[in-house]
Amino acid sequence: MPSYLVTGAGRGLGLGFVTNLLRNKGNIVIATARDTAASSGLQELKTRNDNGRLILIDLDVSNAESVSKTVEEVAKVLPDGLDNLISNAGVSTSGPLKTFDELDLDEFRQEVDFPITTTLLVVRGFLPLVHKSKEKKILVISSIIGSLTIAPNVLDLGNGYAVARAALNMLVRKWSMPLKAKDIVIAVVHPGWVDSTEMGSSIVAWVDKNPDRMLSITVEQSAAGVTKVLHDLNIENTGSFFNYDGIQLPW
Repeated sequence: MPSYLVTGAGRGLGLGFVTNLLRNKGNIVIATARDTAASSGLQELKTRNDNGRLILIDLDVSNAESVSKTVEEVAKVLPDGLDNLISNAGVSTSGPLKTFDELDLDEFRQEVDFPITTTLLVVRGFLPLVHKSKEKKILVISSIIGSLTIAPNVLDLGNGYAVARAALNMLVRKWSMPLKAKDIVIAVVHPGWVDSTEMGSSIVAWVDKNPDRMLSITVEQSAAGVTKVLHDLNIENTGSFFNYDGIQLPW
């Protein structure tokens, strides 16, 4: 049975990914969040999937001790390794519509630091389990506004978040080559604009003024697309930047 671990699964897109993956009765899904008991969505899924295929584990992706503890727990559950790791946890702290003149430096530092530090901690922690598995895949959730090529077309949208995601993209891009030498596949994906999520709803005002720049999709559409991107990953396209629909995006 293919195995999956999703970080930041308590709500929004993370919860959507878990829901989508559980539709395949051959999958084992480990959903992590800071407090899985407080997630009504995860608890409901657990009730509906009380057959051992859904495992809930509390994980603070910003805490090295928590990551190490979770890796130990997962290793006991998955003795043959973790096939697929979806690094989804993220934050947006600096304000999605602030200009560079308006950015608070402390919030900006936190926004840039979080995805880099947590992705490094999580991926590095789970690498031995991923390497031990059959599929050996890692997918990191990023954003299209982290593309240097596309940046001029999204002025004053998530300025701090865009810089953070561009840095995250570089981390994955650089890391992909040494991982490829170990037959591990890693890529980044833009999950689309989902206006029903907390982060997606925060930019509605910008989209209303720029309706040709971004189209809204549902959590279900995003989850299905991202899952297909994950399934289609291979050693040849490792280190790539994908849209949720499978189209490769420019860096």
